Amino acid sequence: MRNLLRSRRGSAAFATVIALVPLVGAVALGGEAGSWYVTRLHAQNAADAAAYAGALRLACTIAGATCDTSVDYQAKQFAAQNAFCNLGDTAYPGTNCATSLPSRISRTVQIDIGNYNADTFTAAGNGNAVRARVSQQQPAYLAAVLGLTTVNIPAQAIALVEKPSKVCGLALGPDPNGGGALKLGGNVSNNGSGCPLASDASVQFASTPSFNGSGWAVFGATGCSPASTCASPGVTHNYFMPPALDPLQGLNTASFNTRTGNTQSNATKVTCPATNPLTGLPYPNGSKCYDLPPNDNGGAYNGNFSWSGQDYVTFTAPGTYFFYNASVNITGATVTGVGVNIVLLGNSSLTINGGNINLSALENNTTYPALNGVLIDDQTSANVNIGGNGVIKLAGAMYFPKADVSFGGTVQPNNTTCSQVIAKTLTMTGSAYLSTDGCVPATIAYTQIVALVQ
Repeated sequence: MRNLLRSRRGSAAFATVIALVPLVGAVALGGEAGSWYVTRLHAQNAADAAAYAGALRLACTIAGATCDTSVDYQAKQFAAQNAFCNLGDTAYPGTNCATSLPSRISRTVQIDIGNYNADTFTAAGNGNAVRARVSQQQPAYLAAVLGLTTVNIPAQAIALVEKPSKVCGLALGPDPNGGGALKLGGNVSNNGSGCPLASDASVQFASTPSFNGSGWAVFGATGCSPASTCASPGVTHNYFMPPALDPLQGLNTASFNTRTGNTQSNATKVTCPATNPLTGLPYPNGSKCYDLPPNDNGGAYNGNFSWSGQDYVTFTAPGTYFFYNASVNITGATVTGVGVNIVLLGNSSLTINGGNINLSALENNTTYPALNGVLIDDQTSANVNIGGNGVIKLAGAMYFPKADVSFGGTVQPNNTTCSQVIAKTLTMTGSAYLSTDGCVPATIAYTQIVALVQ
């Protein structure tokens, strides 16, 4: 018996068993913590996808484009595709959310719109960013020895809508039958200070365009055709961008859009001066000169304005020129005006086919500030053609939100280098000049980029 009591056989095994009890507990607790880590990764994926998808939809809203769903719905749809939904809210396309979760497990999704600045997000109901917060609450098992009964595993992501590039040609869409809202047709050559051409719908190439200078780009929101040209247009391109901003959409509901009436049926014919102030030379035999004063205070020009070869038309003073149910057809005429805002209403139409056109926008319109920097505000749906031979200098923003516009020839700015076009559909042909340099900032359209910032 004495020898048995003195025996040390098995003591190491016994000590090992005693030591393994906390070790096994620690390993098991580590395993449970590892499962939390995996859940956290899944939650972060869901938050990232939700914030990014929501910001894409916010970009659509900011641009004033037609958006098929709300920011909240779009964000929660992508959270659902990553298996995170609120209780009872699981019916989304592509959802991976279970209709019921195991006992004591719950998941939540919260989407907020707000402003992101200096690394801080402030929820505001509108703004430039989307925040997605998701979480999973589950019971603690081995961690209960540490006093934990439940564990909440959260994740957060913030996506910001940025506007990095000034656009000098923007097609608002939708796409017409048989083509993109932005068409680059024939042997188009774009001149000016390089800037993006963008479509809030799709892009279509009739041939490979050429771009003079650097900084040009072609962007679309819903695709491009044909694939052979789209793949390599010679400039930066992206056909699945968020819609570009329409800075002039407020003009669509401006109070002066109700303007009607008859100021006079045509321009006032006047005796031509002894010399042409543009050239310093006498007018050619047979020349006819016309003056148009602004009509800011009431009424509108209407009737047919058809000016050709030896017609010389002067917009006599800075101000706003309203046309209602007027047909303006310029073919080879000389038309000048400094500091003018031209507004087309009713069933008006506009065609510029060659000539010597020298018009610049009024940049400080005290009567109608919404027109600052806008050379042409066309609220009609009639097709617009601007181009042809000659020198066509159009300085300012040209806005055709309801019209199909063909823009070509040699179109150049005057006084400033600003020459930009926003239209329902825009077909570029010939050797057009476009630039955002010198434009009134409020008239400039911007591309948008969505980026995860947190």
